Amino acid sequence: MIRHLRHSTIDKAEWDRLLDQCVDRIWYAQSWVLDRCCPDWEALIGDDGSIMPLPWRRKFGVDYLYQPYAVQYQGVFSPARDAATDAMFLSAVPQRFRYWDIHVNTGMQVVPSPALRIDTKSTQELQLSADMETLRAGYSKGHRRNLRSTAGEQGLVTGDLAVEEFLALFERTTGRRFRNIPAGGLELLGRLLDGANERGELTILGMRQGADPIAAACFISWAGRAILLKSANTEAGQQRKAMFHIVDRFIADHAGSGLLLDFAGSNTPSVARFNEGFGATSRVYLHLMRNRLPVPLRWFKR
Repeated sequence: MIRHLRHSTIDKAEWDRLLDQCVDRIWYAQSWVLDRCCPDWEALIGDDGSIMPLPWRRKFGVDYLYQPYAVQYQGVFSPARDAATDAMFLSAVPQRFRYWDIHVNTGMQVVPSPALRIDTKSTQELQLSADMETLRAGYSKGHRRNLRSTAGEQGLVTGDLAVEEFLALFERTTGRRFRNIPAGGLELLGRLLDGANERGELTILGMRQGADPIAAACFISWAGRAILLKSANTEAGQQRKAMFHIVDRFIADHAGSGLLLDFAGSNTPSVARFNEGFGATSRVYLHLMRNRLPVPLRWFKR
């Protein structure tokens, strides 16, 4: 049986205990992360310990599922993954959520249907089990060349950037370049980074020019996985190949640890190539869209 829980009835300690038992657990699904992303999130919980968070909001009187900013995916998490569990959970989503626009994790198996549109997205991952020499041997020739040509920059990577510095750099670089930060998105990112920092899960690596940061990336480490959550790079940082050195430094710091470095993926070809250039392999995750809105709104949201 799968139970649907409204936010007020979710036992957060029990939720996190169940998540810890899931083979495919992810940082994004912790209760405190969900609280900061969507304070009224709801949940589905199965008798077998499988769980599915339901981030939702209301617009024009309609409740719908959505993907919070800075959260790559969620979906069903289970102690023993199988396609039948995924199907049962998707069928158990309350009917009041008449529109879905969500991303689900790489383990989920979803069968297309006329009511459910599915797009594929890619993420890149790198296992940091080998020593650094072996890991660097797996870099692309272009990545190794970029690192060699700016070898003098290696020692300038620093871990002294504050969350506020990263957010300001991100807003004026990546945010301005892609114009994809929704209303309140930067504030949400700040809340997530602050929470991770309080829990000792956050590493920010960057490079400065004088006192000013010119490139940085924030990494979230939890349960054997490190997520490259967001990055920011100025023109000066690009000229100095700063992001190559920042990621290389993180890999060097964790070589041989067994940590899984999750680049958080990208469907932008240049970003995917950058990630794969460190030896990362791509995996597919799914974007699910379901539209059961009344006819006038249904056509508007196609």
